[in-house]
Amino acid sequence: MMRTTSSSVSDALSELARMIGQAQASDPLSPVTILVPSHGAGLDVTRFLGRTLNSGAGSAGIKAFTLKDLATELIAADPAVTGRSPLPAVLRLGAVSKVLIDDPGVFRDVAAQPATARAIAKTAVMLDALPDSTQPALPELMREVLRIHGKASESLRSRWYTDHEAFTLAGRRLGTATVTRQLGTVIGFMLGTQMRPSETAYRQRLEEAGMHSIAGSRTPDENTTLMTASDADDEVRAVVRLVVERLAGGTPGHRIGIFHSVSQPYAALLTQRLSQAGVTFVGPAAHRLMDSPLARGLLQLLKLDPQHPDARAILNILAEGTLVWRGHQLPSSNVCERLHTNPPAEDADGEEVSEYRALQREELQTFRSFVVALAACIGDIRSAASWSDASAGLATLVEGFLGPRTASERPEKTAAREALVQIVGDLRYLDIIGPPASPTLIQSAMEEGIASKGGWTGKSGTGVVIGSYADAVARDLDFLFLVGAAEGLAPARIRENPLLPDSIRVILGGGLPTVEQRAEASKEQFFAALASGSERTITSPRGDLRGSGSYQISRWITAKPNKELQSFAHGIENGAPTSAALPPTAQEWRLRRILTAEERLSVLRDDTSLQRALAVARDRRNGVFSRFNGNLSAHAGTIVDPGKALSPTGLEDWVTSPFSYFLKHVLKVNILEDVELEVQISPQERGILVHKVLEDYVRSITKDGLPASSSRLRELADAAFGEFANPSWLSHVWERNQAMIRQDLQRVFEVDHAKSADGWSYLAEEASFGPEGTDSYPPVELVLDDGTVVRFRGKVDRIDQHSDGSVRVIDYKTGKAEKYKPLKDHPTAEGTRYQLPVYGLFARTLAAPGSAVEAEYWFISKAGDFARIGYIVTDDVIEQLRMDAGLIISALRDGIFPPRPESDRYVNFTTITGASELGQQWLKLQNAQELQPYARLLKAEK
Repeated sequence: MMRTTSSSVSDALSELARMIGQAQASDPLSPVTILVPSHGAGLDVTRFLGRTLNSGAGSAGIKAFTLKDLATELIAADPAVTGRSPLPAVLRLGAVSKVLIDDPGVFRDVAAQPATARAIAKTAVMLDALPDSTQPALPELMREVLRIHGKASESLRSRWYTDHEAFTLAGRRLGTATVTRQLGTVIGFMLGTQMRPSETAYRQRLEEAGMHSIAGSRTPDENTTLMTASDADDEVRAVVRLVVERLAGGTPGHRIGIFHSVSQPYAALLTQRLSQAGVTFVGPAAHRLMDSPLARGLLQLLKLDPQHPDARAILNILAEGTLVWRGHQLPSSNVCERLHTNPPAEDADGEEVSEYRALQREELQTFRSFVVALAACIGDIRSAASWSDASAGLATLVEGFLGPRTASERPEKTAAREALVQIVGDLRYLDIIGPPASPTLIQSAMEEGIASKGGWTGKSGTGVVIGSYADAVARDLDFLFLVGAAEGLAPARIRENPLLPDSIRVILGGGLPTVEQRAEASKEQFFAALASGSERTITSPRGDLRGSGSYQISRWITAKPNKELQSFAHGIENGAPTSAALPPTAQEWRLRRILTAEERLSVLRDDTSLQRALAVARDRRNGVFSRFNGNLSAHAGTIVDPGKALSPTGLEDWVTSPFSYFLKHVLKVNILEDVELEVQISPQERGILVHKVLEDYVRSITKDGLPASSSRLRELADAAFGEFANPSWLSHVWERNQAMIRQDLQRVFEVDHAKSADGWSYLAEEASFGPEGTDSYPPVELVLDDGTVVRFRGKVDRIDQHSDGSVRVIDYKTGKAEKYKPLKDHPTAEGTRYQLPVYGLFARTLAAPGSAVEAEYWFISKAGDFARIGYIVTDDVIEQLRMDAGLIISALRDGIFPPRPESDRYVNFTTITGASELGQQWLKLQNAQELQPYARLLKAEK
């Protein structure tokens, strides 16, 4: 065997061309086989030879293979593999699982754990190369691993073959006359060190058969730049800037390569920064199949209990855009989440029409039906009697619930689905060699199949090359960037396999590499990669922002850094965010222009985005009432529709927080509160339940003509308890709540019974006024001082009538009465409460002329002490309503929505946006001149 070593790939390629010239000197058609370390290297080699051989005319008879590809080629017609296929990882896992179940041995306590089979299957890749070993010196654990591996391999042998068998069979064919003529001159081009024993033995057979070898290795020299950066993020930023500079200088993208020591975090960072810079790149995908939403979603679905499916887990998958329902129109993920976590209640005060509620209920029912159908499909998979049935069920799941959402979808999503379909199809073979199908094994098999699938980005030759250090070996490049050259990354930490430690590898022999040998191979690989570029840049991070640690330059590098890059933040603060390189992203272009322009003030004024950001900070810092602080006067008259009826609670919402009013009533933003997270009935649901019971009870008297009855009230309460019950509530707490509600309802019955003796009777329950498109009462109108007519809508819980013609409107409250006590002294509680005067205005339309009208809150619970707070609705009350409501109507029309904070004792828009920050902002803003007309309302405590 002839072996030559070059200090660069370009020199190695020249030597390769010389060897081929010699081999084909007498016959230009003589076959030449070139063995390369990767497919990318093979493409570079063939392109180089096409440009250089025979003055650019190329040459015939030359083929490039990886070692595995050549082995596959050589055994294609071998009788030993006829009718057999390469072994998928999922089938080896299945075979190991079956042995563990049938005869677990020392693994009896953990045989059912998927991790056990997975660990043995992973170790089996190395054990394939070992001869049968029964050495007594081996520990019992190792003997058991070998036993399980042997039985699993025997069950697979009839239909599948491993890489080890392919290499072994191909090695036996080497040296035969047929193969010698087929291969011709064999040249190994920068093959490096193989880590699998069977591959190493195969290479040795090639060398024995006369393979010539060309090696390449280089240490840092004068054409190598060594830089350090603050962390991996700044390291990648700097490299991308340099790449953009090389591209701008005319270097083709395929002549530039960026290679990393470890995939995390470099693969994702390179993908992100190159994409932001608009640079096309080619190489292994940063995200494998396991990282795709489709694969993640499928594995999460397999974990669901079909009898009690976790709707929140389904919502999480739906939010990633992976779930569909074939043949049905499924609402959007945010609609499903909103309706599930906060189911639509009965039409209440403030609701314009009931059609919206009907649509909500229809969409919620669609989602619930979808969950039922999905759970049924998962149930079929989990109960599958065979792997074929499981495979068919999984195919139905992928097709019916993970299919395309639109006619055109992103190619990577289609590729992920096709990969899943292939894995699902392979499962049927487990009926031959695997254990009986079970939910745990089905899930484990899918995890193994998904984990074994990688991915690829781009088309070779169309962009900058990216990948790992291994991918850099033998690449023909002008500019080479090796990132992540730090201790702990290069070399990366290599750990022993607990099932096959180094001490056992030494006993077993067979060429199993030890930790030390693997570390040495990594070092050789690094220096081989360094030979790939004419100009080389090595970068190393000084720290790790993700782990709050620090790094030292790799022990492989003895030279001192040429450059120590400052962080990106340091560059911004000191006026040079991109050093001398071309800024690759739009953000960096703007920063460069701002920080380096001679007329900096002019540039700052021209940067619209920056000016907006500065205006936000300035106005909020100085308490200026601008559009950034809720001043929408530029849109005055267009925010509130004067033709729409308003609800009194909406006016109260504005007083509480005009900013929250804008979010809730103008932008229609809702805060989702997941009722399934509650351990007991919430105050809001308790109020809805009590209101429903009393509404049904009063209706049975006013509409059905039934007599008053405490037993019927209890029956209605029990029916409501069954309807409202939530499985997530603590049973003993729910029973106590039911008892308390029954007591409160009984007290209401007793009070109403006593009132009836005084001449009071029920007139109407849940009387709505103002909703458009319904048969309810028309809206009530109030003429303001400027002549404007304001229309109100609402829903009164109950209306009572006295025998003398008096009318009383009652609004139930199930909480405490303290915050409503100011109504005793002021009809709108200093402009903060509007339900009673508006309800009273409505009741005036029902009462006989001259009859008294009362409006009151009735606190129908022990917590509220059954207090009644209200008053007679006089002309003075209406006049106070006209004055206070008119002020709010004026603010709504003028676009006044300052960020007055709400209470931080419960979840609201204030707590979501930041209570302390909003409070500080309001302190600076509340004295703004534009807000003085509303100061009395905004400074009143609710």
